[in-house]
Amino acid sequence: MSCMLSARIIASRVSASRAYCTATIVKNDTKRKKFVIELGKNDEAYLQYSEDRKTNLIKFEHTFVPDAGKGKGLGKKLVESAFQYAIAQKMTVKLECDFAVKYFKDNESTYKSYVTK
Repeated sequence: MSCMLSARIIASRVSASRAYCTATIVKNDTKRKKFVIELGKNDEAYLQYSEDRKTNLIKFEHTFVPDAGKGKGLGKKLVESAFQYAIAQKMTVKLECDFAVKYFKDNESTYKSYVTK
């Protein structure tokens, strides 16, 4: 295989994986208290949360991305969607999930005013 053909194959694979991530739909499953990305028939990535409407507090408790979805930015999409939901609902966010804490640190200037300890 020539170098040029090899480079085109690699570039198309990178583009395809990026397109997968940008076309990802995150749904808020309020019954299960999870933000969910469906990956297949019985496979999903999710961010589990709990809400206290009396204090307007949402806790980001746990994220899970199965092996098939790792490295595609799905965890980031979940946390980003959860933050957007919290902001729209005028809720304060408490971070209990290590991945959500990392995401927050990488985007602190955007979300600092919404997070409590």
